[in-house]
Amino acid sequence: MEDIKKENAQAVTEETKAETAVVTDSDTKEKVPEGAFVLMLAKPYTYEDKTYKKFVFDFESLIGEDLVDIETEMTAVGEFALSPEISTSFLYRLAAKAANVGSDVILHLPIREFGKVKNKAQSFLVSTGFGGETR
Repeated sequence: MEDIKKENAQAVTEETKAETAVVTDSDTKEKVPEGAFVLMLAKPYTYEDKTYKKFVFDFESLIGEDLVDIETEMTAVGEFALSPEISTSFLYRLAAKAANVGSDVILHLPIREFGKVKNKAQSFLVSTGFGGETR
């Protein structure tokens, strides 16, 4: 029984290493925008011959034109977001813009990482006043 608890604790520790974090410039040698959301992947992810170990999402750098671009992209493929803050299609595209990668890169992430990214994009979008009443 004790061995199982140790194994579970090790698994939780490994999963925690892959968790998301908000970092400051002093947290990394690489230049990361202040307050950016960094997703460290549990294992390297390869999409179209490019391998990623982490993604840096700078949601604060987005502008209104980025939202219009997302709507245009969705319309081109026959999708519409009546409520962007709950539209998975809108949110993953928003995250891709924030990470400066193609939306397909985010769309094909493993589901655990995809969910974290989607949730972070949703939290950001709601914090800006999208998605309901603001008082």
